[in-house]
Amino acid sequence: MCFKVVKNKKIKLIMKKIFLLLVVSISVCMTSCKSDDDAAGPADTQDKFIGVWKITQEFENGVEQTLETCDLESRLTVTDDQKYSGASYDLENETCVLQETLTGGWENLGSNKYKITPDLDGEEAIEATITFSGNTMTIVTNDEDGELKEILTRV
Repeated sequence: MCFKVVKNKKIKLIMKKIFLLLVVSISVCMTSCKSDDDAAGPADTQDKFIGVWKITQEFENGVEQTLETCDLESRLTVTDDQKYSGASYDLENETCVLQETLTGGWENLGSNKYKITPDLDGEEAIEATITFSGNTMTIVTNDEDGELKEILTRV
């Protein structure tokens, strides 16, 4: 089975939205974090958040979650016009099939904080802490259920 069986489809959808928001948040942070070492050269203004990302690990309240094959097919694309799109897949007939594409906007708030705003009606923006190390991005969000930490790798 590709995705964990979730009794409540709404919870699963919310988790996917959070994942996408986190990915977008991280891209924004990467763009705003630049070294002062190249002050004499041309300015590199691209946020590190910008790019295509895939999830590699997920932790809920510090406990690592098992990612299934179809989870690993999901991609988050963050663009320099402060937009994002994310594709998620589900297992159908032994094949990972695209289930939904989520879109929205992002804003780098500084200090590793990003605001992720989904395009879906009724969905509120979330604030995420996003850090970068090489080709790895770590997104951390908190809500009433606790902390969600997702680690993504640049594709």
